[in-house]
Amino acid sequence: MAVVLTLDRVADLPDADREAVRALTAAVYPPEVLAHWHGRGVEWAAPEWGVRVRDGDALVSYVGAYLRDAEHDGRPVLIGGVGNVKTHPAARGRGHAGRAVRRAAEFFAERGVGFGLLVCEPHLLGYYAGLGWREFSGRLVVRQRGAAADFTLARVMTLAVGSDGPEAGTIDLCGPPW
Repeated sequence: MAVVLTLDRVADLPDADREAVRALTAAVYPPEVLAHWHGRGVEWAAPEWGVRVRDGDALVSYVGAYLRDAEHDGRPVLIGGVGNVKTHPAARGRGHAGRAVRRAAEFFAERGVGFGLLVCEPHLLGYYAGLGWREFSGRLVVRQRGAAADFTLARVMTLAVGSDGPEAGTIDLCGPPW
């Protein structure tokens, strides 16, 4: 069977597809893992778009895609966000997540995004660098329950889309992180 990628507005997914995403999330992040996750107290944005990767009938990978009017060094910019990246443990190492992240970047280019942004654990910096992302060493400001806050939970990376992805300065997401 062929691997098939789809990009859809999350709100338009039929119930069966939403359930498949929930089942994938449970396989990747079982309750015993979530109970100890250091990000569980953070207010996260829900993705508006999702890239789904199917291998045959099985949903094997998913990437949330976000479009956000934000600021870089006080100037407005449309940012494309990548978050909620997950691949079923039995399907890892086959390039599924990389395909989905690249599809999200194509979507950002189609939408006129200035640059992409993701947050990740330090051990994933090399993985995303291999997909063209660069580490951002500046300040990331987010909203937590309506108040501005510095985001320090994970590392930040940017991707050149319509312009170079910044490596420094201040990015204000003008909303919760993804």
